[in-house]
Amino acid sequence: TLALGLFLLLLLVPARPAAALDRVVDLAGVFSAEEISQLAAEADQLGQSYGMDIVIVTTADAQGKSARAFADDFFDEQGYGVGDDYSGILFLIDYDNREAYISTSGQGIRYLTDQRIEAVLDAVYTGLSADNPYAAAGAFLDTTGSYLAAGIPSDQYTEDEGGPNRITWGEGILGTLLSGASGVGFFARTKQKYRGKSQQMVFEFRRNSFANLGIVQDQMVKSYITTRIRPTQPVNRSGFGSSGRSTVHRSSSGRTHGGGGRKF
Repeated sequence: TLALGLFLLLLLVPARPAAALDRVVDLAGVFSAEEISQLAAEADQLGQSYGMDIVIVTTADAQGKSARAFADDFFDEQGYGVGDDYSGILFLIDYDNREAYISTSGQGIRYLTDQRIEAVLDAVYTGLSADNPYAAAGAFLDTTGSYLAAGIPSDQYTEDEGGPNRITWGEGILGTLLSGASGVGFFARTKQKYRGKSQQMVFEFRRNSFANLGIVQDQMVKSYITTRIRPTQPVNRSGFGSSGRSTVHRSSSGRTHGGGGRKF
């Protein structure tokens, strides 16, 4: 009876309570206790509002991985992600690779398109360049929250980082052979078409013309130079690809992630 009671009790206990996972994991030790508490509360509230895990991670040792690999693996291996699609967004400040990286999963991929990720990185860069990770993390939460509130873009779509029209080696070789054969055939037909045509005689204009050709020299009297300043155009990041595109890749665990990073 006691064993049966314990078994039923284990069934009633959730395998992974959402509150058991830390929303701020400060492996680099750059936040104070008060800052961790404040950031964690904001991240938890934001995540609960949109049904996903919002996580902030810092590290001074990426374990030999790139910032992207570390962020993706940390999200997967530590059990983050809500629902069957593991929805969530992780913000990593990697002091080993000197890079800030945003990893998205599930619905986080749809909310944070490539263009939106670049905008979030723009917002956090000010704090990172001033060596203020707390300000950078706060900017991440604020900017991400504004995009979550705006909803998924109407033109959002997901595309593998290899591109939709990647050509295989076999297709490339076959295309080269076909184009080469086509070129040889065109050359042969053209040569046959013009074979045997007599060349027209060149008109000897010096001997047969009535014009008197000579050298005329012009003398410059005055010259004018007009100058104006061309305004420098600001960089428009929206020009890089579609605004609704979310580029995805596979992590070491095989899950699908979106994301983007920037050195600091």
